[in-house]
Amino acid sequence: MLKGLGTFLLLMVTLVHADLITTFDFDIEESEFLSYTRPGWNNEGTVDDTFYYNLVSFTVDTGGDWRAANNSITSHDSFNYTNEQALQQNGPLYAADTFIYLYDIVFVPTNPSLNLIAQNDDGYDGGNGYQFDLTYNLKKDVPYMALITTYDPEEEIGGTVEIYGPQGSSINMAIIPEPRTYALLIAFLGFMTIAIRRRKNWT
Repeated sequence: MLKGLGTFLLLMVTLVHADLITTFDFDIEESEFLSYTRPGWNNEGTVDDTFYYNLVSFTVDTGGDWRAANNSITSHDSFNYTNEQALQQNGPLYAADTFIYLYDIVFVPTNPSLNLIAQNDDGYDGGNGYQFDLTYNLKKDVPYMALITTYDPEEEIGGTVEIYGPQGSSINMAIIPEPRTYALLIAFLGFMTIAIRRRKNWT
């Protein structure tokens, strides 16, 4: 009981001392470049499905607990993802469900489990609550990537993400929906990774 009380108090402190730092919009559309394959949830992991995504590269100026939450979503398809009636009539495949993955330094589409450090999917609840809500203890000035995608394959969706962090902190980020931007960033981060590893070996 004391352990549970301590966890609750810690959560309360985290919430009280967190600020809404910024918000940003994502827009996931069908893209040959901004897509990857992984085992799908609906086929028991036996077949690879295609998922479209947006990518966010970022660093923070203050270490500590940071939170990314999504509750605003819109559909690009013929049905309305936020329509509870459509969900009840047509089943879960007609319900949008966003998913977030957090990566250390870089996301590699050909190996989506590489560098993966956290993920979250809170499920569909009629569009009135959070689609995903991920909290992670980030390090200052360390490059991260957040991949925003969908629970079901080949869905197109837009929405808004709220970013919360320690009081007075800031985040430096770039949203990457464009292939050329992503290719340049991958090359740069690859160079930085090699430089960091060499520096560690020298020390």
